[in-house]
Amino acid sequence: MNITKQGEKELREVQKRFGFDELDIKESLPPFQRPKIVKRDSYYFMVLHFPVFDRETFRLGFTEVDFYLSQNYLVTVHDNKLPAIEGLFNECKKNIVSRDKYFSGTAAHILFELLSRLFDSIFPILLHVNDDINLVDRKLFTKVSGRQITEEILRLKTNIVTFRRTMQGHRTVLERLLSYAGRELGIAGFQGYVNSLREFTNEIWHMLESQKESINALHETNESLLTLRTNNVMRVLTIISVITFPLTLLATIFAIDTPGNPFVNLPGGFWLVLVVMFFGAMGMFMIFKKKDWV
Repeated sequence: MNITKQGEKELREVQKRFGFDELDIKESLPPFQRPKIVKRDSYYFMVLHFPVFDRETFRLGFTEVDFYLSQNYLVTVHDNKLPAIEGLFNECKKNIVSRDKYFSGTAAHILFELLSRLFDSIFPILLHVNDDINLVDRKLFTKVSGRQITEEILRLKTNIVTFRRTMQGHRTVLERLLSYAGRELGIAGFQGYVNSLREFTNEIWHMLESQKESINALHETNESLLTLRTNNVMRVLTIISVITFPLTLLATIFAIDTPGNPFVNLPGGFWLVLVVMFFGAMGMFMIFKKKDWV
């Protein structure tokens, strides 16, 4: 059974039908719970998180899927954000061959097929994050504004942190599922699924580790570039200040109207002061150029 609305009414009906524990029903309601697996008298209650990408905000979030598993039934509870679950149930409704394939054995077969499809649906999101990292890498040394690049890097860092936090509990929960329910649910007969899921979790985690290192390196590089640009701007402003300050002082002195000032009543004194200021500025500029300060 697939419950696509985490509402009080829907969960109470399922509880009445299957006799689920009150605590598990409450944990299936929002807010999200931590990933875990709990053994009850007649079933296992499992909570897993899966990443969800928002195409409008380009932010990565996560959604919760609750599994109620016994040898005879599987109940999934989620908020309908995961097409992989809907796809399997719709396929079995429309296709008799698929229905006979997945529903003729134990409920564990359906669980592992669902998990396999859910893990498989994670890889396109990982590849999308990789594309975003490569795009930022290409933009880093272009004329794109530093603020825009910084915002993109911080968004990617947040997405990767969310991704890692979402996937962190999967390996532990799956290992505990095999440990708790291995014999009771006949999981040994699905060793191919088990090996595949282990490979999925390891590969996903390794990719996340690589992405974390890449985005941290890009962040450090961007910070270095921003510092370099700031230093260049400050150097130019300092040079301008050093050049203009003595010239301003010289112009102020020459403009003082006192009896001893030879430039006040001198014909062409104004132009003479400008010439002195010009050659003074050029002289200081040449000195800075020679010292490789400019």
